[in-house]
Amino acid sequence: MKSVSYAGLTFSTADAIADALLQLAAALGQNERAETVDIPVIDEDGRATSVQLVIGPASQFISRPIESAYAEPQDDALVDGMRRRIRSLDLPRAAAVSHVEFDRFDLDSPV
Repeated sequence: MKSVSYAGLTFSTADAIADALLQLAAALGQNERAETVDIPVIDEDGRATSVQLVIGPASQFISRPIESAYAEPQDDALVDGMRRRIRSLDLPRAAAVSHVEFDRFDLDSPV
């Protein structure tokens, strides 16, 4: 289990969820995007609940392993979804090129 601090809130969640959350925040930041994500957490009394976070370029998380008597909240579909989102943010993007920019290329010369 990991303790995660964000925007003055500290919560506990599964290692895999915490790791994917921080990786997603980093990927969103690199792409200057923001998204919301709901993650399952364990509150101070050991009850399962959730938090909704807005993550993006300004997100600053701190995560550390902790000992806990409570079971980690598992959500494999959430972790898989965050990992897919991270991979999609890492894909190269096509960009439009104006005819002025295109004309600068000499397509007849050998590379």
